[in-house]
Amino acid sequence: MYRLIYTSIASAVMQPAELIEILKYSRDWNKAHYITGCLAYIEGNLDKVHQCRFIQVLEGPEEEVHDLFQNISKDSRHNGVTLIKRGQIETRHFESWEMGFEKMTLDGNATLQGFFRLDPQVLALHGNIHNNMMMDFMKSFYYYL
Repeated sequence: MYRLIYTSIASAVMQPAELIEILKYSRDWNKAHYITGCLAYIEGNLDKVHQCRFIQVLEGPEEEVHDLFQNISKDSRHNGVTLIKRGQIETRHFESWEMGFEKMTLDGNATLQGFFRLDPQVLALHGNIHNNMMMDFMKSFYYYL
C-alpha cells in the first residue's frame, strides 16, 4: 500500500459545478483502481491576494497512485503541484472514501494560512513537521464525519 500527499494552486476560482465534476470523475476512477483519499479545496485572501489551493491525499497500489499523480500533475485546472510526501504505508487512513472532499475558507484560519505559505524550500527544511501536520489536518475530516 502506498500514500502520496501533494498541494497545488488552482488556476482560477473553482465553481461548485466544476468541483462536483472533479469529484464524480475521481470517485468513479478511484473505485475502479482501488484508490482512496481526500481532497481539500481552500480559497480566501492571504496578504491581500485571493488564492485557491488544493491539498490531496491518495492511497492505494503504488503504480496506480503514481500514474494518477502523473495525470493530476498535468491537469490545467491547477499549477505549482508540490509533492509533500510519498511512501509505503501499513494501512489506509481513508479506507472507505473513494475521494473525500472538503471545501474551506482561508479567512481567519491560521492552520490553513500556514499551508498556503508552504513552498518547496520550506518543505525541504522542515518536511516531516509539515507532512505530519498536513496529514493530521486531512484525517480530521475523515474521523469527524
